Amino acid sequence: MIFHEFFDRRLSAVAFGCDRITTADAPLTAEFLDTYVSYGGNFLDTARIYGFGDCEAALGAWLVRGGNRKKVFLGTKGGHPDLSDMHKGRLDFASLQYDICKSLEALKTDHVDMYYLHRDDRTLDVAVIVETLNAFIGRGYTRYIGVSNWRQDRIEAANAYATAHSLTPFTADQVQFSLAKQVVCDDDTLVIMDKPLYEFHKRTDMACVCYSSQAKGYFSKLQNGQPLSGLASRWFDCEENRQILKKLSPDTATAAALFYLIEQPFPTYAIIGASTPGQLVSSLQSLDMRLGFDAVKLREI
Repeated sequence: MIFHEFFDRRLSAVAFGCDRITTADAPLTAEFLDTYVSYGGNFLDTARIYGFGDCEAALGAWLVRGGNRKKVFLGTKGGHPDLSDMHKGRLDFASLQYDICKSLEALKTDHVDMYYLHRDDRTLDVAVIVETLNAFIGRGYTRYIGVSNWRQDRIEAANAYATAHSLTPFTADQVQFSLAKQVVCDDDTLVIMDKPLYEFHKRTDMACVCYSSQAKGYFSKLQNGQPLSGLASRWFDCEENRQILKKLSPDTATAAALFYLIEQPFPTYAIIGASTPGQLVSSLQSLDMRLGFDAVKLREI
């Protein structure tokens, strides 16, 4: 496992995304999580919206087993809009208070290590948002705060306010980022890594936590002769990615996708998922590979 320093913790550069685990199959959930930890992983990512709370509940059941909570850095997300209106924000104090308390209850813990806002609400002043999250820190709900799917200008404005008022700033940004260029996005509330955000991370050294880090297996599946899912084909299949594909092999595709992220010039964490424990092992074992080329140079932002 590869690690980055995050304040007083050493965090695994590959996080495990807990968006598919379920209470209905507790043994499989435990196998995924036990496998991840056995390879040195200690960074778990989830959200209140995942499984409408069931993913957090499944993770919570595992966390209380054998003292697992003490072994991991736990991050969850709240403030996701109601699915009936994705453009109506839920970052008011009452909504966030409700979400974080339900998350802590489901996760069976008194605090998370990182609490992210799952979306932005650009109609709401960043001062209000920062004050709310600092109140949560004061109550012991979370140690650190972060954002997911926020633009660079809003992150900078929020952190400028926090600094000016001696408050805790955002210390992590979760964004859609992978070796594969995404050519179609069906949700305009998502934020894909772009040049301004990339330069912001280089300038500030803020932690970048990447979802869709493996682009739904785009490179590894094509290199191994496997069919792409409909979404992978729609979102990622383009000439630029096909040119990158030519530089990879069946042996290097998985590793290159991960090293492209975790070797960026700022602390970057790749959230990975898997359909089977075997797929998870394959991804984790790829971190031991020596590519023989600079993966970061495969694609410029």
